[in-house]
Amino acid sequence: MSSAKFKPVEEQLAYLKKGVAEIIREEELKAKLAESVKTGKPLRVYLGVDPTAPDIHLGHTVVLRKLKQFQDMGHTAVFLIGDFSAMIGDPTGQSETRPPLTREQVDANAKTYLAQVYKILNREKTEVRYNSEWLGKLSSTEVVQLCAHYRLARMLEREDFRSRLDANLPISVHELLYPLLTAYDAVALKSDVELARQSRNSICWCIARFSGSTVCPRR
Repeated sequence: MSSAKFKPVEEQLAYLKKGVAEIIREEELKAKLAESVKTGKPLRVYLGVDPTAPDIHLGHTVVLRKLKQFQDMGHTAVFLIGDFSAMIGDPTGQSETRPPLTREQVDANAKTYLAQVYKILNREKTEVRYNSEWLGKLSSTEVVQLCAHYRLARMLEREDFRSRLDANLPISVHELLYPLLTAYDAVALKSDVELARQSRNSICWCIARFSGSTVCPRR
């Protein structure tokens, strides 16, 4: 297969690093880009967003533009709507357990997301997925097997969980499942790179832990 469709690795990397605060395993991302150029096969790059409100947070436009850069370079942009994970609730940065959302609330919020996303991404070239496609089908046995891959002590190193423990604030068991299940998204999507907001002001691309790389862009 011809590699003419992709720009040289160093040129791609220089372009993609603009505005990035951190790339976790930059050498791995470089290797993936090199393999992509060699084989002519585009990388699968995804951004996951939980539909917890009717409108996408303004901060997501930063990381959406980074996804668009990958798309413009000829790679496959995957926009993942976390309809299953939204019903758990992302504990990141939370001082208390999020109130659970119903399926009806999640579906209503998700309806508006694509119209907003397509203002930045190319509609014809964007792959849209929902993580209920695989997370909703996991059996109890498979959830237990997934949990066996991680240690509680490591989970509690997260700033949000640690600060709540230090303050004697409750942590619900289902919140501990959130990072495990959303990490599994990368496996189900067979992704090479994950994009995520690192904080309110920055983004992170991840060479996903199970399948690929991580990166964090600045505003």
